[in-house]
Amino acid sequence: MRLVTLILSLAAACTLATDAGAQSNDNDYTPLNSRIRRERQFPTDLHNPWGDQTNAVSRARNSAMLSQFSKCVYNRSREGSLALLQKTDYGFSDFAQVDLTNDRAVKIYGFHDCLGRVASTHRTGVQLRFSAGAMRQWLVQEAYFDRYPESPSWVRGGNMIGGRTYPLSADNPGVSGPMDFADCVVAADPFTADFFFRTTSGSDEEKRAIEALMPALGPCFPEGQQVRLSPSLLRLWLGEALWHAANNSAPAPAGAVGGQEAAE
Repeated sequence: MRLVTLILSLAAACTLATDAGAQSNDNDYTPLNSRIRRERQFPTDLHNPWGDQTNAVSRARNSAMLSQFSKCVYNRSREGSLALLQKTDYGFSDFAQVDLTNDRAVKIYGFHDCLGRVASTHRTGVQLRFSAGAMRQWLVQEAYFDRYPESPSWVRGGNMIGGRTYPLSADNPGVSGPMDFADCVVAADPFTADFFFRTTSGSDEEKRAIEALMPALGPCFPEGQQVRLSPSLLRLWLGEALWHAANNSAPAPAGAVGGQEAAE
């Protein structure tokens, strides 16, 4: 009995509230006389207070998703990933260069499985282009951070970066040119290059790192040439250079410039 009385009381209260609000029939409200307007118009003085923060959150989210995906691909077979890096170079653009088809590569490196895991974790759809060049970029990043998760501990004062070999791109200036530039930058300022590579794309930290790299960038550009360099391209090149330097730097030979005997 008390429950019935309560329900009736609530119904009466709702009726009174509706009657009080529906004082006109100017078609501003729905036929049920609710306070929900038929037309959904944005306020004329619309301002988004979350603009900058939304951009930062979106960048961080996208970066987290891509990082999770690339880490999944790398972790499926670290040995296989390192082997692929060993027999390819920056000029890797087609899986046929390593006797693979696209479909075969997708299966070997678990593209669909890893993409599904990312989508499930973030509860959203994910679209990503799977290509040979992108594959190498992901593996370079994950291999470098897997080996040096916190800092570039491989950097040693006075060490020299060894020369490169190009398994796929010998005598290709479109490959050797950018790599020479990137190797030069890393040799000049390895710590800033490493910090830049660890930043989130589009972040304030990335901008600060680029500014700090400026003194090293200029002298490394080929004389008389103009190069349009974006942060994403710089990230790609420096990633290659950091991975190469970490695996191919050693104390300078005796008598070399900067070496002990030269100093004596």
